[in-house]
Amino acid sequence: MATLATQDFVQELKDQIANSGYVLSEHPLIQGVAAGTIPLRQLQGWVTQDYVYRKQVPRLAMLRYLKCTDPEIAQHLYEVVEEETAGTSTGTAGHVQLFLDFAAGLGVSREQLECARVLPGAAAHIYWAELILHTQPWFVALAAQIAGEGQAPRTNALLRQGLQQHYGLDEKALRFCAAHEEADVEHSSLSELIIRRYIVTPELQAQARAVVQRKLELQYDMWATYQYF
Repeated sequence: MATLATQDFVQELKDQIANSGYVLSEHPLIQGVAAGTIPLRQLQGWVTQDYVYRKQVPRLAMLRYLKCTDPEIAQHLYEVVEEETAGTSTGTAGHVQLFLDFAAGLGVSREQLECARVLPGAAAHIYWAELILHTQPWFVALAAQIAGEGQAPRTNALLRQGLQQHYGLDEKALRFCAAHEEADVEHSSLSELIIRRYIVTPELQAQARAVVQRKLELQYDMWATYQYF
């Protein structure tokens, strides 16, 4: 199997995402929020499941930083840690706190988030996100972020607009969405840099395709948990 030039491979992964059937901005939840057709009880249920992942993201960000062996990229990854824990680059707050405010805007308390039953779709997403950090080369594991943070700006813009227009969430509650519209543009660019620098053989490119595909599937399934409420 021939190796694609790294810039061509980044584009191939973007095309893979676009043609996967797992584009988050086209997810029924996102489209329903944009149209105002998702019942509040389902949004409240979904937010308890998304929290399972969100509360672990600062720890995952630190693990990615500790696994990285490239000093330049490690510095950028530490900036991600700072943003996740303290909102440094966006001038907001730690993203877990932003998510708590987001959930509160939907009428869900921290106690309810912590006590909610975890559905398989939510559990699988977080288990896998940590697993690949221990079983894949760090740069292959981080290639998955092109399917996560790479989709976040568009997805969060649709969420923010729909939740404000149809569900009455205020600016404080929507800071979580706004922060990801901004920060994940930079974080996605970092994923592309890692891919261009390290995913340079047919074997590594095959691994990256598989990791991106699994990320697409698992996060899509996690967002689909709203249907159970």
